[in-house]
Amino acid sequence: MPKANALSTTQRRCVLTGIMAAPLLAVTPAVTASQLDDARLFASHQRFHAVYSAVRAASREPSPAFGTPECNAREALFDKMVLEECDRLEELAAIPALTPQGQRLKAEIILALLPEHLRYSEMDGETQLILSLARDLVRENVA
Repeated sequence: MPKANALSTTQRRCVLTGIMAAPLLAVTPAVTASQLDDARLFASHQRFHAVYSAVRAASREPSPAFGTPECNAREALFDKMVLEECDRLEELAAIPALTPQGQRLKAEIILALLPEHLRYSEMDGETQLILSLARDLVRENVA
């Protein structure tokens, strides 16, 4: 079963319309000579951000009448976009961050996405630790 089909349309719409704009996801730092080690990571982030933005824009569009061919086509396209977003996020996660800038980028993505993802769930100790580490990385790399 594809990942997108596992989500009901209602749940997916609620999650997507509630997701913050995540302005941090829009910023990719300029690549300097010391960041060339993370060039793959930054390129992957750009691909992720493009799909992420497209999914959010599509979720804000008015839906055609339920059950119509237009609605079914739009839902199929939306499901495809959500699957692409999942794939791009998994790709991003698989690339190690080799510089402080790359680590900060990943930490910013975690801070932008994880709290909303867990919005209706209790945060366990492991999740709190992940968020704490992400905040530490962002704070450390600002200084």
